[in-house]
Amino acid sequence: MISSYYLPVPALLVLLWLRGIVRRLRAHSISQLPGPPPGPWLVGNLPDLIRPESAAEAELAWTDKYGPAMRIKGAWGTDALFTADPTALQYILNTAGHHFGKTQQNRATVRLVTGEGLVFAEGHQHTTQRKIMNPGFSYGALKVFLPLFRSTAQRTVSKWKEGMFKYGSTSMVLDIPDWMARTTLDALGQAAFDYEFGAIDKKDNELANAYSGLFADSFFNRSDALIAFEALWEFIPFQLVKRLEMLPTKQLSRLGEYMKVARSVAKNIVDTQTQSLSIGKDGGKDIMSILIRANMSEDSRTKMGEGEIIAQLTTLMLAGHETTSSTLCWALYELAMHPEFQRLIREEIRETRAQASQRGDGEMTIADLDSMHNMSALLKETLRYHPILTTLHRETLADEIIPLSTPQKTKTGETITAVPVSKGQKITMSIAAYHRLVSVWGEDADAWRPQRFLEGVESSQKNSIGVFGNIATFSSGARSCIGFRTIELQAILIELLENFEFSSSPGNPEIVKGASQIVVPM
Repeated sequence: MISSYYLPVPALLVLLWLRGIVRRLRAHSISQLPGPPPGPWLVGNLPDLIRPESAAEAELAWTDKYGPAMRIKGAWGTDALFTADPTALQYILNTAGHHFGKTQQNRATVRLVTGEGLVFAEGHQHTTQRKIMNPGFSYGALKVFLPLFRSTAQRTVSKWKEGMFKYGSTSMVLDIPDWMARTTLDALGQAAFDYEFGAIDKKDNELANAYSGLFADSFFNRSDALIAFEALWEFIPFQLVKRLEMLPTKQLSRLGEYMKVARSVAKNIVDTQTQSLSIGKDGGKDIMSILIRANMSEDSRTKMGEGEIIAQLTTLMLAGHETTSSTLCWALYELAMHPEFQRLIREEIRETRAQASQRGDGEMTIADLDSMHNMSALLKETLRYHPILTTLHRETLADEIIPLSTPQKTKTGETITAVPVSKGQKITMSIAAYHRLVSVWGEDADAWRPQRFLEGVESSQKNSIGVFGNIATFSSGARSCIGFRTIELQAILIELLENFEFSSSPGNPEIVKGASQIVVPM
């Protein structure tokens, strides 16, 4: 019996080698593009991408040395096109987005952390799911959430003040990543699901506990063996990849335990909300009501099965609070490092609050939030300088010619303005490196300086990427983040900055950008 498991391994390696040769013979070669030394055949340059001392360290160094389009080595001897070129990114994500799909390995990883929801879906399934869910993220729908975001942030403020009062102090040291994760999880539960997670009050909530340290536990400092194992997912049937998820490795066990909890909570939310709607309770335009109505629909074009809805919830529960939490952490960190801009933001909040009071409004409206230019610059610069994802991965679904904004010199000395690629070519797009291009963001692109957005940096940019400020943090085009809006970020920051001043911890400890699939402060 043992031999039946181990005999196919040499055959698999031979198959991968032959497949690589055939692909290289058939492909438009990217071998003439410059790039870093290839690294070991088994893992290529992937350890530099996946296991850097600080997230995006290699991507920034490569782009600075070789330009915004190059060849890198993937695992098992494969080649990948690496690019941070804005025209290339716009073409891949926007212009010809339907010609570029997620890689199988990428989808397998997404399935592990979110389930088979919107982020996992491809093609017609993705289009249908997004069309059903879009109304739940409209401007009108999110406007209703503003009071909920505000009240959640106020609960966090109260907890912090209680801590200061308890110890008779006017200051205290806080674990900001922990508090922001708890705050955004409760905000998501209230606004999207009408569900109380109890994270701020530290109630014994199984889901909040499952989220704690999830990415660091599962993806930080991965070994070469694990990198090579994950890369194999690209070459084997997807049904077999699903079976591999049951292997008792530390990583897969941690992710499996988390998904079991997440699906259980999602099932409970679906059952509760379905019962409420079935007895006549009016459902609004919130995402939960939209999903439940899709489940109850008799129209096959708008119907979602219970399994699909649970997958959407597990996707939203993770993506909807991790991204916001991380952005809030980095925004508060930068404000602590730049007290002069923190004072500007606080003064802008005070002035906007006074204007609202003068017209008789007890609270600021979304129009007030939109008028806060310093706050907008803070968020744009934080998302630019601290993207939660440093890379996006695609493969070509047909032969393509990818245009470049910056001419690239090949190893033979030829200058090219486009890269021809064949169907199946793997592409790594560096969001982090794009966000540091001097040609796009100015000579001080390597510095955190929100004033660039007040000075009109966007007006000089030639490409249109992303959903906010030409920033690609949440992808772009048809695959851009469905739920991204700044309302929650603004509401929470306003409450925190009105009540507290933020500074670095005693001793000014170094904060590292941990590469754990997403970028986490460590």
